Amino acid sequence: MITMCIAVAAGGFYWFGSYTLAFWILIYAIIYGALGAVRDRQSERVHRRDSGLIIALLIPVAWHIGGLAGYF
Repeated sequence: MITMCIAVAAGGFYWFGSYTLAFWILIYAIIYGALGAVRDRQSERVHRRDSGLIIALLIPVAWHIGGLAGYF
């Protein structure tokens, strides 16, 4: 849930045209979500699938915004 909220904040910066900041916020959201998914998988036997799906959706979005920001 927190990963999705961070991604929504990045969407706000994308909307206002600050592609560089939106890209780095999305990179942070991907890393935060991946670390949370790994932590949840190790500590609980029942894996919550929401972080993995959100991360899978954010990676191509981050690639697109990185291209607009001039990183790729």
